Amino acid sequence: MINNNKSYLFKFAIPDSKKSLVVESGVKLHLTDFQRPTTQQPSNFVVKLRKHLKAKRLTNLKQVGDDRLVVFEFSDGMYYLVLEFFSGGNVILLDQDQKIMTLQRLVSEKENNEKYATGEFYNMFDAKKLFNDAPADHAIKSYSKEDTIQWLDTQDFKIEQAKKTGKTMKPYTIQKLLFVNAPHLSSDLIHIVLREKGIDPTSDSTLCRSEDSLAKLIESLVEAEIRLSELLTRKEDVDGYIVSKRNPIHDPSTEGSLEYIYDEFHPYEPTHKRSSDTQIKTIKGYNKTIDDFFTTIEVFKHSLKEQQQKVNAEKRLQSVKSENLEKIAKLTEAQLLNIQKGEVIMVYSDVVEQCKAAVQSLLDQQMDWNHIEKLIGVEKKRGNEIAKLINLPLNLLENKISLALPLVNFDESSEEEDESDSEDESDSEDSSSNDEQETKNKKQSSTKHSRKKDKTINVNIDLSLSAYANASTYFDAKKIAQDKLVKTEKNSELAIKSAESKINRDLKKQKKTESSQVNNSNAALRQIRDKFWFQKYFWFISSDGFLCVAGRDDQQFDHIYFKYFDNDNDFLVSNELEGALKVIVKNPFLNKDVAPNTFIQAGAFSLSTTKAWENKMVSSPWIVTGSSVSKRDVDGSALAPGLVNITTEKQFLPPCQMVMGFGMLWLGDKRTNDDYLSKSQSRTEELGLESVDVNAFKKKKIEELKTMIASLSKYEKELEKKQIQNDKEPSVDNAEEDSKSIVSSLEGLDINESQTQVKRGRRAKLKKIKQKYADQDEEDKLKRMELLGTLKQVQVQEDIERQPSKSNSTNTAQQSSSASKVQKKKLAELHQLRKLLGEFESPDDEEVVTELHYTQVLSTVISSPKKTDTIVDAVPVFAPWSSLNKLKYKVKVQPGNNKKGKSVTDVVEYFKKLTQQFAKDEEDWFDKEEIISTIGQQDLLMPITVSKLKVVFPGSQDKKGGSSSGKTKSKGKKN
Repeated sequence: MINNNKSYLFKFAIPDSKKSLVVESGVKLHLTDFQRPTTQQPSNFVVKLRKHLKAKRLTNLKQVGDDRLVVFEFSDGMYYLVLEFFSGGNVILLDQDQKIMTLQRLVSEKENNEKYATGEFYNMFDAKKLFNDAPADHAIKSYSKEDTIQWLDTQDFKIEQAKKTGKTMKPYTIQKLLFVNAPHLSSDLIHIVLREKGIDPTSDSTLCRSEDSLAKLIESLVEAEIRLSELLTRKEDVDGYIVSKRNPIHDPSTEGSLEYIYDEFHPYEPTHKRSSDTQIKTIKGYNKTIDDFFTTIEVFKHSLKEQQQKVNAEKRLQSVKSENLEKIAKLTEAQLLNIQKGEVIMVYSDVVEQCKAAVQSLLDQQMDWNHIEKLIGVEKKRGNEIAKLINLPLNLLENKISLALPLVNFDESSEEEDESDSEDESDSEDSSSNDEQETKNKKQSSTKHSRKKDKTINVNIDLSLSAYANASTYFDAKKIAQDKLVKTEKNSELAIKSAESKINRDLKKQKKTESSQVNNSNAALRQIRDKFWFQKYFWFISSDGFLCVAGRDDQQFDHIYFKYFDNDNDFLVSNELEGALKVIVKNPFLNKDVAPNTFIQAGAFSLSTTKAWENKMVSSPWIVTGSSVSKRDVDGSALAPGLVNITTEKQFLPPCQMVMGFGMLWLGDKRTNDDYLSKSQSRTEELGLESVDVNAFKKKKIEELKTMIASLSKYEKELEKKQIQNDKEPSVDNAEEDSKSIVSSLEGLDINESQTQVKRGRRAKLKKIKQKYADQDEEDKLKRMELLGTLKQVQVQEDIERQPSKSNSTNTAQQSSSASKVQKKKLAELHQLRKLLGEFESPDDEEVVTELHYTQVLSTVISSPKKTDTIVDAVPVFAPWSSLNKLKYKVKVQPGNNKKGKSVTDVVEYFKKLTQQFAKDEEDWFDKEEIISTIGQQDLLMPITVSKLKVVFPGSQDKKGGSSSGKTKSKGKKN
């Protein structure tokens, strides 16, 4: 398969039933209801499997004991296909002697492993014992208290041994202890049973040595064994459970975003997995559960990947935005900081000058720089206010010092106003309150000075510049930062736009690459749709909505006649040419006549398989009513397959034009089908149309089938009599043969007198020859004749003489074999009629009822979908061109020399281009999902009745009206 080179698709089929088996080597094995994409170029291993197993019958299927080994038997032991689900997995094809013919991967010989290679014997099972022995019952294992105590003691011993070696080993939880010692039980099943018994599965197992705890553990194990046995021995379908977890990257605003994604599946209800972030889905049938689980993961893998790519793209874009915002914030902060430093230097210019002078005086004294720093440090300890403002170490190498100046607070003015107000209030009060106010003011002033001391800012001062010159350097830096900020803001906008466009281009490129890979490999998984009953035959729907069906061969025509042909209401259309189709026109209504256009289209359809198509002949088909058509001859005997007895005169139609077409009909989902079905029913009620009574039709068919079975049953009786006679007569025949051989030998001994008479002149010559070859025996005679070259001539003459007797015997043998073939055909037809009779008489057979109500199916087949329709599948149809007028996707087909396969490929490519054109023109509906690309080649070829054709694409015709496809005309000189 395309998505995994270790996965293989096996297709099994019997009449009216097809099954697809998915095998992933070493992982899984299940039937699937979905179409799986396969590689166009198979591997050598797959080629060998196809060579040996194609068209072989699957006779048996069995698992080898409890091992992870499954064996398929083909053709009663001619081949064995072994599937290994242990280690790395393997797929091995064996012959009848269990010798390896081909295998997926080679296995080299090791300690306990045998060598797996072509020509080696496979000894993992004995085919005779495996398929002849009766299946063994699943034994329920019993457990005792001593077993659990031994498990705990073994665990304690391992912990002690780990301590001695210096390693730490944690004791097992109860769930892990039971799973390690009973590995055939599922860990989740043990967890569920322990919780039901009131035991915490995650608790420490070393605490379970009490009698009560040990008894509960044993009860849990026995309960798990019973549930496993019931699961393995249950005959009806086992319900499956799928656990879905919440998608962490789900975005409700994004279309197609998945809120929950599949996580795991179980054959029992996983009650321990229930939570607010999980959902549990129940599916009828464990095989369907596995199929739905893996198929859904495969389907939504691309959407989840695309969703993750979008999340990653948003993270990339957000990182670009945050990086630019961080740059802008840094520039803004640097701008404000430069303003503050310049203002502080201007406010404390005198202090700055004092600090400069102090350091400069020390430098003028040519003091060592280290001594200067030590001296400033000492002055700081002494409480020198100027020294406290100087930060150490000094940057004298660049002739700069760093000062810690008090930060200018813009709220100081408001604080001073508050102080003045408080002083005015204190003046109006008495003297007793003055002391309190003074103490309060002192506290406030001390708090203010401490706050000012705490808030300082470091500024770099150049000793060669004045205080105001140093301040101007900061103001200049502020201007530079401002200009850089403006440029950065502009550049950040461009950078964000550029990043957005680049991310969008990357997303589109990735999406296009993935979509092209999906489309080219047909990786879009679709559920396998049950084909309509008429798709087994040649069919089309006329422009007036009537179903026209024809058999691919004589047996299929008989099947259509006995099962679907209504003699009271249907019509038969065909023609007089050899190989013509017998087209049955179905009329589902009693009070509605079939339109003439339908008969003409059915006539053209019947001519498509004759020489009229290849030779572009114009011929007239004929039509008869169903009441004049019968499968019984004049004497009441059954006619041969494909033949009918027409009791009335044929009504010939006008000559039909040999122009066919290939198109696509569409199928919607349940909602769309319900809409079209309700509209069809309402239209039928408005017109007052009466449908054919299905029950009455079934009764007539049952009577007809019983009559035909009675007329054909005589062949079965004759064959039984002949077999009885053959069993009794062999001894008599042998005696007659013996007597005939004796008589022939005696006749050979008689000598005819005419033979003894010798012509004159020859007697002396014969006498000499007799004397010459008197001692020669028969062997010497043959050798001499061979050397002379006369032996072959004698043998040819003898063969000519024996020829009449041989020809008589071969004629009788051919007559007997032809008679037996006729009888076998009659018996096969009898078996088929009995099967049909059983289907009609069965009251529970829903398939027959559904097929007879085919008008509901025709109502849901859409020729040109609307914008509101949800299309899920497409049905290819090959029909007369006039019946395809309403189809949105169609091409004209005429007689030609091109093969069907190549023509169908060209048609699919044209439909893809047509889809692109519809998208450009913004049509209401077109094949957005590219469903046409997912249809298999075989499905596209099935409805085509002709072998050679020429596709006429719109716009490809030349001036004379011919088609550009087909053979090119050779250029010649003008006369």
